Amino acid sequence: MLLNRRLMMMGSAALAAASSNALSSDAADALPDAMVAEIDQAVADAMSAGACPGAQVAIAGRKEIIFSRAYGVGNLKRKSRISGESTFRIGSLTKQFTAAAIIRLAEQGKVKREAPASTYLPAFAKVPPFTLLELMHHTAGLHADESYTSPTRAGKTPKNQIALASEIALQKKLFDFDPGTAWRYSNANYIVLGAVIEAVTKMPLAKAASQLIFNPLDLKHTAFDRTSAPTAGQVIGYAPQDSKTISFMRAPFVEISDAGGAGAMRSTAGDLCAWHRALLGQKLFARDAISLMLAPGKLRDGRLSGANRFSPDDAQYGDTQYACGLLVSGPSEPHRNILHYSAINGFACVLQTWLESGVTMAILTNGDMGPSVPFRAIRQSVLKHLIESGG
Repeated sequence: MLLNRRLMMMGSAALAAASSNALSSDAADALPDAMVAEIDQAVADAMSAGACPGAQVAIAGRKEIIFSRAYGVGNLKRKSRISGESTFRIGSLTKQFTAAAIIRLAEQGKVKREAPASTYLPAFAKVPPFTLLELMHHTAGLHADESYTSPTRAGKTPKNQIALASEIALQKKLFDFDPGTAWRYSNANYIVLGAVIEAVTKMPLAKAASQLIFNPLDLKHTAFDRTSAPTAGQVIGYAPQDSKTISFMRAPFVEISDAGGAGAMRSTAGDLCAWHRALLGQKLFARDAISLMLAPGKLRDGRLSGANRFSPDDAQYGDTQYACGLLVSGPSEPHRNILHYSAINGFACVLQTWLESGVTMAILTNGDMGPSVPFRAIRQSVLKHLIESGG
């Protein structure tokens, strides 16, 4: 997802001036003082290391948000502070919403999860069949070329998901492996799922998702993003620069609609916590559908999908498995959880829920993914104070 760069360089002095007094609390803190201090310090350390100009952090229990703070700057040129209502692009966190939309359509009898995608998208009629569930599990084998995200798209009319899926169907290399025989994370899978949603609902993906998920759950700050229609207070994404002083370049342009069902959404940390609370609390669909969404994917031979990862690099997942737009912890983790990370030009985010306690953590930053993002430090604080201690 490249280029068309617009430069926005700021030295450490200018950034410090823009960031002064730029911490705001958007919910009454219900956490131990030591934990609040640890979270504040983790974000401060990330910003001091040049990881990002700002961040949002929210933590919720089963019933409500118990911590919500915004830090730093959302637009360096305007020196605008981030608030709890500032929206961030959330990249691959989009996938769990796309999967949920498919599951809702299945509940309504409009799609069948085990049906071949070609049932709904004729562009795939002459290739080896793969199912909607295999797309959700990343076992369909579709190759992620992503040449359809060409920088020449800037300023042009965005393509819908059906058009993008048709381009995927015409890739010179369509499959990395035979459908259902291995696992590999591929954005192409969720672009195609977005196209299925458009084909079945006869609506743009953004409108269909609003009707199926966002509106019923009152997620007021959550939507599919549009390059031509940014919201008031929308955060700008930045690429940290290698230098002796903290500086940032505005992230390379991406026509966000190209990311579609794989990564085109925007949201807030508060809305993301509310989303997991609603999902697990049966506010969207019935218990059996929730169980499906959290169930690790399987290959056609019955093995868990993680038993045959196509890329050797994916050994890093260990016994963590992929479900429907969610990573599901394996037996090696003492506290069962679901999570997903995201990284899209100028933004890095994480959303995680520990299932026994119902604690959810959402962290959004407006800098590229890197070693200095505050995810690990904040997770350790959550584990220490809320999970391992019994909260």
